[in-house]
Amino acid sequence: MTRIFEFDLITAFNHTSLNISQDDFNSRNPNEFYQAGDLAWMMMSSALILLMIPGAGLFYSGLAEKSSALSMMWLSVMATSVIGVQWFLLGYSIAFTGDNTIWGSSASVAFHTDLSVPWENGNGTKIPQLLHALFQGMFACFTAAIVSGAVIRKEHPGHFLIFIIAWTTLVYDPIARSTWNPIGWSNYWKGKTSGVFDFAGGTVVHIVSATTAAVYSVFPSLRRRFFYKKRFQQADIDLVNARPRPNNVVNIVLGTALLWIGWFGFNGGSALGANLRAVSACVSTHLAACAGGVMGSLMELVSIWRDPVDGRKFSIIGFCNGAVAGLVAITPASGYVPYWSAPIFGIIGSLFCALCQDMGTAYYDTNDIFVIHAVGGWVGMLLTPAFARSYVAAYDGYTVIVNHGWEQLGIQVSDAAVGMIWSGFGSLLILILMEVVTILIRKISPGFQRPSGEGFHLILDRDIIIAEELEELPDCADSAVAEGAREANTAPPVDHIVVPELHDGADDDDEDEGVGMGCDENNIALRQIDSVSTC
Repeated sequence: MTRIFEFDLITAFNHTSLNISQDDFNSRNPNEFYQAGDLAWMMMSSALILLMIPGAGLFYSGLAEKSSALSMMWLSVMATSVIGVQWFLLGYSIAFTGDNTIWGSSASVAFHTDLSVPWENGNGTKIPQLLHALFQGMFACFTAAIVSGAVIRKEHPGHFLIFIIAWTTLVYDPIARSTWNPIGWSNYWKGKTSGVFDFAGGTVVHIVSATTAAVYSVFPSLRRRFFYKKRFQQADIDLVNARPRPNNVVNIVLGTALLWIGWFGFNGGSALGANLRAVSACVSTHLAACAGGVMGSLMELVSIWRDPVDGRKFSIIGFCNGAVAGLVAITPASGYVPYWSAPIFGIIGSLFCALCQDMGTAYYDTNDIFVIHAVGGWVGMLLTPAFARSYVAAYDGYTVIVNHGWEQLGIQVSDAAVGMIWSGFGSLLILILMEVVTILIRKISPGFQRPSGEGFHLILDRDIIIAEELEELPDCADSAVAEGAREANTAPPVDHIVVPELHDGADDDDEDEGVGMGCDENNIALRQIDSVSTC
């Protein structure tokens, strides 16, 4: 039996066209031309993407040594701040104004033009340019935050901040224009309806940032060899490739949670309106993350199955890496594929990232940025044409796509490869020019010494963060005693220190009756437990 649905029709321009000059538009209330729901969803999506930045900082800080944890968080938010200003001054104008397919115009430099007019979205949802600039600016900031994870043990933070400004201007902005601007060259592979399928930044955000992180990681070695005619000693290699015990697994979990939540705005907001395509993208995002997390845990469980200490235990970090890999893999596909296929992206993305986990030591990628974001991004770009459906893209009410099958796969490969080559060579060129400038300054001012020397630079919180923010609260049973000790700048009495005892459960009758105790040491890999819990 056919069901009948009743809707209250809302005044909109869905079936009629309204041609209005900009002068007439400016003379009227601009809110008459926009849907409040679309504005609210896009503002919320922008805020959700911003939430991902401290998530990335917490993730990196949890993986880093305790002596560098605060610096990794500071770098992610500092990169966001400088790129936020860059986007206001130059970035948006380069990426989204003008008629050139590669580089923009000066039309919106410093947002000096009227940005209340609609963003050129063809027949699609109308949102003001100011809101579009805010939303896209968050992508630029998050991409910079991803790259910031490559700085640990590589360079002084000041060097990175100068690099990231130049990199965003010369590398990220043109690539963003190529994919997300309707006149960008990525949209003209086979006509306007058959461009690359990259919904939310598989190439623009993930492959590009991962390639840049790899180049930034390996450059100190190249610099020492070609500029200073010295080779890295084994001690240098051991230093940068050291995989210390994560200093705070809780930070990693919290960072993953913030990334997971923020990804709903990342993918869902790319529909540029509150519509069914945004809903489908959010559902696909969640399912891919769930499947990726489970697959990541299983891969870690298999890899340490025979370990005498951690065998048959689960890895929290394995789950987090798997979930993020699933989120990365679904990013280019979320607005094109039906949600039933999303777990496939999560499983395959997590699987390949886990298999490539040891690649980072070859190019000194301490935080495995290339493995998670490049490998996951490539998986997503390659799988998208296999599952893309025209009816999913049409959920927004206006998008028409033509999937050319194997030929579409070639388009996906070409777009991802061009993005990787552009970002790789662009990043290398910027770093070489910065090194040349440093050498010239050294010749002009003989007393000048680069903070990082000729090799790697171990970033320590004490070198970057003021001393009073580095003080830590001791682990004490009595918080009042701990607070008093902190104020008095003395250690708490010894009898207030909690010394955890390992409970071996040998005399526990519950275990004999089949009741399992939920202790961390029974379920979680020992190397990820900060202190042994008691049960």
